[in-house]
Amino acid sequence: MKMNCMRECAGLLAAGAVLSASSGCSSHNHGSTGGRADSAHDHEPKTAQITVFGQRHEVFAEHRLAVAGTPTKFVTHVTDLKTLEPRREGPVRFVLRRSQEAPVEQTEKAPSRAGIYEAMLTFPKAGEWSVWLVVPTEGGEATVAFPPIQVYPDDHEAAHAETPAAPEGISFLKEQQWKVLAGTAPVTKRRLVEQLRLPALVTARPGALAQVTPPVAGRLLLPAGKSMPLVGDKVAAGQVLALVQPSFSEVGARFVEAESEAVRSKLALEQAELAWQRIQKLAQAEAKSARELQEAEFALKTAQAKYDAARSLQATYRQASANLNGDTARPGQPAIELPSPIAGTVIRQSGVAVGEHIVADQAVFTVLDASRVFIEAHVPEASVQRLGATHAASYEVPGEPGRFAPLTDEGVGRLVFLGIQVDAATRTVPLVYETTNSESRLRVGQSVNLWVETARAEETLAIPSSAIVEEDGRPIGFVQVGGETFQKRDLTLGIRDGHWVQVLAGIAEGERVVTQGAYAVRLASVSSAIPAHGHVH
Repeated sequence: MKMNCMRECAGLLAAGAVLSASSGCSSHNHGSTGGRADSAHDHEPKTAQITVFGQRHEVFAEHRLAVAGTPTKFVTHVTDLKTLEPRREGPVRFVLRRSQEAPVEQTEKAPSRAGIYEAMLTFPKAGEWSVWLVVPTEGGEATVAFPPIQVYPDDHEAAHAETPAAPEGISFLKEQQWKVLAGTAPVTKRRLVEQLRLPALVTARPGALAQVTPPVAGRLLLPAGKSMPLVGDKVAAGQVLALVQPSFSEVGARFVEAESEAVRSKLALEQAELAWQRIQKLAQAEAKSARELQEAEFALKTAQAKYDAARSLQATYRQASANLNGDTARPGQPAIELPSPIAGTVIRQSGVAVGEHIVADQAVFTVLDASRVFIEAHVPEASVQRLGATHAASYEVPGEPGRFAPLTDEGVGRLVFLGIQVDAATRTVPLVYETTNSESRLRVGQSVNLWVETARAEETLAIPSSAIVEEDGRPIGFVQVGGETFQKRDLTLGIRDGHWVQVLAGIAEGERVVTQGAYAVRLASVSSAIPAHGHVH
């Protein structure tokens, strides 16, 4: 036992260095299994392992071969499959039964340490026994059935019994599994729809990016009682962000233009009125058609509208000129409002100070509405025919592998455009989706991975992408062959559907693959100091 403990401690220290498992020899020394004279043999008593999965719990138990009438310690590890944590408190009940005889029950009130119950079970008679572990839960009780346990009549029979060899592979102790919340799942068949992976870019929708620019040069001012909008501020459509107070020279130039336009529009109105009067007389004499008379009336009304607009602009600049005294602005001077054309967020501010002179068409603010965005990709021309009829798609943000967000679910997004022309330079076809972005997960200009369904679908073995680890450029996975033993498998992969991947070779149906904590198991596999098995009880 001393040598075993030394091997166990060496393994734990090595694993602790790699996995940060804070455990020493005492954390796995569950004590003597008791009741039998170990000196009766020159070797360790034979032990057995049990690994079973219930609907709610995984149970891993180790024990010496049971002898009738002799208490045998069952070191039982209980893992909650919902949380992947050890059962830290509360009782469990062992139920033992042989054939049709009355069952024997024994309750363990609490674990000796997190997740571990050390039950001394006594089987009254030799033979094959059925054992159940009953675990109280919030909704009642969960029962886990053990495989049949053979009970021997004496120590000699137990010492010479044929027992299956312990599974070989990578040792990864329960305490380490609990620390990283390692989890497994059985490999099953499921329907996979192949998805085409395309690099894509997040872009602003047309009309969702706007610049606020002054139509004339002048001083930048703020509306009364308002502060300068800052980058990150939300603004409403039509909200006045700032004012521009034109300079004398600017107002003077515009005043001259307004006066000239008023004169031109007045002359045009007079000419249109004379033409209408002439055509009206000719129409009465049936020398002009009714259509020509209508055209003349329309021309007259258009000239009148232009003249009215020119007069209004003329009056505005006359008032502005009257309020100006050289280049010195006064509080009563006119100012031009700079409203935001759209609702959104201020993403850029020119840095112009209040009172500073700005020129016409200089962007003072840039506003972006990113509540909905486009995701744009380009499909190679050879792959266009592979796309499915639904064009269902999802996206994956780099840095968050395996987290897929749907694009075509109702109320989320839609296909905007699949190109009908192949780009001559890139030999690709544009593909554009629109999606909601209320949580601002996407940013305009960001690169994403676009996954688009193809027309290919198969009923096949599949595992989550989280179960796949790369080693030397090839995909591998880890299969649990015992409670604390795992095997590394080289995988041959097929089509991908979201976070599910087809397995063509390497794992068989029904085997349990590590779906959470696979990288931690890989770290354990590369440590030569970890023993083939960490427990000896």
